[in-house]
Formats: sequence, C-alpha cells, structure tokens
Amino acid sequence: MERTYITESLDFSLYEAWIEYDEALSAFENQAVVNDSSQKEKLEATKNKFLGQLELEKQSKTYNISNSIYGIQNQLNSMELACKNHDSKELSRLITAFYISKGLVYQKSGFVFTQLIVVMGVLLLVVMALLFFYRITYARRIEIEKILKATNKGQEEVRRRISLELHDSVAQQMRYVSILAEKISDKDLSKEIKKNQSECIENIRNACYTLSSINIDKRSFESVLKNAMDNFQKRTKINTSLVITPDTDFNLIPQSSFHHIFRIILELLTNIEKHSRATEVTVLIRNSLPSDKIQSGLMIFVSDDGQGIDEKTLETLNSKRIENAKNLHFGVQNIKLRLNEINGTIKYYSEKGEGTEVKLCIKN
Repeated sequence: MERTYITESLDFSLYEAWIEYDEALSAFENQAVVNDSSQKEKLEATKNKFLGQLELEKQSKTYNISNSIYGIQNQLNSMELACKNHDSKELSRLITAFYISKGLVYQKSGFVFTQLIVVMGVLLLVVMALLFFYRITYARRIEIEKILKATNKGQEEVRRRISLELHDSVAQQMRYVSILAEKISDKDLSKEIKKNQSECIENIRNACYTLSSINIDKRSFESVLKNAMDNFQKRTKINTSLVITPDTDFNLIPQSSFHHIFRIILELLTNIEKHSRATEVTVLIRNSLPSDKIQSGLMIFVSDDGQGIDEKTLETLNSKRIENAKNLHFGVQNIKLRLNEINGTIKYYSEKGEGTEVKLCIKN
C-alpha cells in the first residue's frame, strides 16, 4: 500500500487539536503575566477540544476492532491522562506513536473491511428474510380480508332473504290469526290474542327493517338506529341511550358508509350484551372537533358501565392489524374490516371494573 494512500486515508483531526493545545500550553508556560485570564481560557478551550477528539477516536469501530492487536485504546487513555496533567512531552510522544499505529491499522485494513463485509452480508440476509416474512404475512392478511368481505356479503344476502321470508310468511300468517281471533266469542280472550299478535307483528316488522338495512342512508340512519337500540333494550333489559348532537352533519359522510356504521354499532352492542355485564349503554354521535385531530368527519362513542376489559385483551383489540381468527373475535374482525372500507378507525378504552368506551372516527 502506497504512502500517499495511507496519508490521504488518515483523519488528522486529533493531530490538529493537539497542535492547538500544545501551542496554548507553551504560551501559557512562557507568559510574562502568570495570571493572564485570556491565556488560561485559551488553554482550557484547546484542552477540551483535544479531549473531545479523543472521545471521537475512542468511539471509532475501526479502533475497537483493532484494539487487541495495536493497543490503540491504551494509547488514547494515556493521552487523556497526559493532557489533563499538562505533560506536553509525554503527549508529543503518544501522538507520534498513535499515528504510527493508526497507519498500521489502515495498512491492515483489509482485516477490518473483511469484518465489515461479513457484517453487511449478514444484515442483507436478515433484511431479505424480513421481506420474505412480510410478503407471506401480507398475503395472509389480504386473504383474510377477502374472506371477511365475502362473509359480510353473504351475511347481508342471508339477512335480506330472512327479512323477506319473515315479512311474506310469518307476519302474514300472524295477521291472519288476528282476523280469526275476532270470531272468538270470548271478547276478552279475542282482545288479548289480537294485542299479542300486534306486538309480535311489530317485533317482526322491526326485525325485518333491521335485517334489510342494507339500504340505510343518512336520512333513515337515525330512525333505524334508534329503533334497533330500542329493540336491544327490550330484549336484553340493558338501559340504552342514543345521543346525537343537534349540529351533527351527516352530509360529511358518504351514503355508502351509513350501512357499515349501523352494523358496527350493532356488533358493539352485541359484544356488550355477551361480555360486559353492563346495565347501561350510551351511544353518542357528533361531528369531529379540532381536538380530535382529524380534518372533518363523524365521531361515535359507545360506552357501557360493565366489568371492563383486561389489559392483554385491550392491547389485542387496539392492534392496527386484522389478526387471525384465533387471536381476535370474528365480530371484531368484521368491525375493523368495515372501518377499512369507510376510512374509519377504532380505539378501545377500558379498565377492569370501570366499564368500556369505544371511540369510532369516520373521516370524510
């Protein structure tokens, strides 16, 4: 290896810092006025600069690798001590020895660069493995999303068909029973039968309306949701409240989003019924505020006074990824998938024994 190559490769920052410090030290030792504050300040500044360069040298990976061979770290430590003791002769000797060792390191740098190449090769393999793993994981996520979309589509079709069957067969038959009840001679019994039949027909009508809610839009959304929550309260005996602020503007949300929002809220109510042991549920709907940190959209809060969610489950629920069915309830996966369809997000807040609040953010 040629001398010019070694010289051009070396970093002489430490050498230059030593020159400045050595000049300041000589000036300080030879000054006429011993207590000249400016000379003291210059000496302190150049000493600190030299010590700073020493620290940079100590952090060099090249010297760490070659330390056991050339003893460079020991030289750096000795220089630090000589500097602090203002020992200019010892420091001069150490600087000379250091740059001799430094040149040897560069001459033998093939060893160092070989190490670096090996490390880079290992890192490249790791990156390739991570990319391969990501592709497999991403493909699986896409497949899960396709399955969930197909499932949702199938569920909507089944709901629509059940709704039509209930309306065209069961409801009609019950109306006929009401007509027959009028022929019963016992008027009180006839009245009671007709009353019960009317209630059953009303419940079926509500169920049909809910099941066939695929065409929900911003005009019918509030009434359909209120009706569904009333039915939920009757069935579960859980007190429910729907609060929609007067200034809520549903025009900010596309028409196609309301069906998904309706289904998401129903799924959350179902989860509350199954898991929360709550006695009260509130659904609050309003437009976004500046504090919500979104430009504009709809904010929905579903709160209950139930037993809350444990920390591990809460962490899983707040995961940004759609997990596989083993780790996440299928209904929760559907919620996340629907939110992906309408540019929405969900966040669960809960403490054990303190109830749960679910925040939905639907961006326009």
